[in-house]
Amino acid sequence: MTTVSPQSSAPEPFDFAREVDELVRDTAPRLFAIVEEYRPGTEDADAFVVAWGLAYADDSAEVIAVEGHRRWSLTAAEHIVRYFGRAEDLSARLVWLTGPGSEGNTEAYAA
Repeated sequence: MTTVSPQSSAPEPFDFAREVDELVRDTAPRLFAIVEEYRPGTEDADAFVVAWGLAYADDSAEVIAVEGHRRWSLTAAEHIVRYFGRAEDLSARLVWLTGPGSEGNTEAYAA
């Protein structure tokens, strides 16, 4: 199969490898972390990554805890924060590592 570029009238060969690469990039799940923050905004503040997750195009998500064997399947990634940060002086938030068309997107959703 050949395609014709609008800049050139010469046909270009179909690049299957490039098409596959674009397909993978366009359909890849978004990676996120669940971070528990101890006493945020104080001198004693600390934070720990307690889980990692993948969010899919249909908004569903799969999450696995860093310690232990706990796993969650959710209808939306933002729902996971309700399972963490339940102790006094402890809060949880979802931090996106990657986003469509961006690198290092750290948009957070707090519990």
